[in-house]
Amino acid sequence: MVHVAITSSCGNQAPRETEKGIAAAMERDGRFDYQLTSYQNITGVTNSRKIFDLIILFVKGENEDDLKPEEMRWLKNTSARIICVAEGMGFLKDAFRIGVFRYVLRKEMEKDLEEAVGEVLLEIEPACGLRLTIKGEDKWVPFEDIYYIEAFGDEAIIYKKDTYSTVRKTMDYLLKQLGNAFYRCHKSYIVNFDYVQRIDDDSVILKDARSVPVSVRRRGGMVKIYHHYEKGMQRLSENSDD
Repeated sequence: MVHVAITSSCGNQAPRETEKGIAAAMERDGRFDYQLTSYQNITGVTNSRKIFDLIILFVKGENEDDLKPEEMRWLKNTSARIICVAEGMGFLKDAFRIGVFRYVLRKEMEKDLEEAVGEVLLEIEPACGLRLTIKGEDKWVPFEDIYYIEAFGDEAIIYKKDTYSTVRKTMDYLLKQLGNAFYRCHKSYIVNFDYVQRIDDDSVILKDARSVPVSVRRRGGMVKIYHHYEKGMQRLSENSDD
C-alpha cells in the first residue's frame, strides 16, 4: 500500500487533474494499491499519524509562500518523497533545501505529474514477506515462497512449493499485509500472480499445475489486474536492465 498526501503551502485546493495523474501512474506501474489523503495545508500532514510514501506539495512559486521554519524542517526530514508543483520558479531554491524529488511547473502538470509519480514508484520496494506465528514460533515467510492461500474464519492455510502451514489469521488481515502480487480470486482463496500460468473459466492454473478456484464474479477483475501486473513487472525489468 502506497500512502499519498496532497497538500498546499497556501491553503488552496489541489486541481482536479492531480488525482487523475496519480491514478494513471499507479495503474501504469501496476504493483501497488494506494491510499490518497488531501490536506488543506501542511499542518494537516505534519499532524497526521500516517506515514506517507509520497507528498504532492503545491506552492505559489513566486515568493508568496508562507512555509514556517518548522514546516520546512519537517519536509526536509520526512522519509516521504516530495513532488513540488509550483506556479513558477521562485520556490526552486527552497525546494532544493528540503530535498524535493521532482519540481513540476503547474502549467506542465498534466503531462509531468504522472511521470514524476511513476519515477517515485520505481524507487519504492514493496513489502517482501509476512511475520506469522506457526506452531508457536514466530516465522518470517517471504512472499516469493507463497503460491496461494486458503482462508476460512480465523484460520488460513499457506501453500508453498512443497509444504503448507496453518496460521490463525483472517482473510481481511492477510489481504492488508500481502503485496500487490496477490489477488483474492475467490471468497476463500488468494493467489500469487507470480505463479499463475493461466486463468481459466472457473480456476487459476499455477505454473506447477496446481489449480485454485476462481469465482465468476471475481474473474473479470482478476484478468484485468493480472494483465496490468504483468505489464508493470515487464517495465520494471526493462528499467533494471538499462
